[in-house]
Amino acid sequence: MNEPANSAREQLQLTVCQRLIMEKSYLSQEQIRRDLQDHGFETISQSTVSRLLKLLGVIKIRNAKGQKIYSVNPQLRPAPDAARSISEMVVSVEHNSEFILIHTAAGYGRAVARILDYHAIPEILGVVAGSSIVWVAPRDVKRTAIVHKRVNYLLRMH
Repeated sequence: MNEPANSAREQLQLTVCQRLIMEKSYLSQEQIRRDLQDHGFETISQSTVSRLLKLLGVIKIRNAKGQKIYSVNPQLRPAPDAARSISEMVVSVEHNSEFILIHTAAGYGRAVARILDYHAIPEILGVVAGSSIVWVAPRDVKRTAIVHKRVNYLLRMH
């Protein structure tokens, strides 16, 4: 392969790897390697994963369960940029039976909450925003899954 193709492929690997690490909790590089394989990088080696993690500035942190997981170093995350698309601001949208949590890139929580407020989704009772998380309360907890789908569609443009 020529150099430009390699750098474009590496950039794509970096982008996908970063998104995976921000969306999921990984205990090992092997788990990351398998998910990268599932995303089209069939021949990716463990040493390539290690190099990607180093380039991304990934560190190991303790999660709420006390497990050491891979995480993008908060100090290396990009500064807020008003030109970012909504889908770039949103890291994940998850829910349980009672509410929806939106994890955003550092500093984008209030912007994402403002977008939800602007759209005035009738099924949403309220929205509370922090720097990198948005808590959404549905008007009726029996409809939480439906509200989650609507929010996900709005923010991710699916």
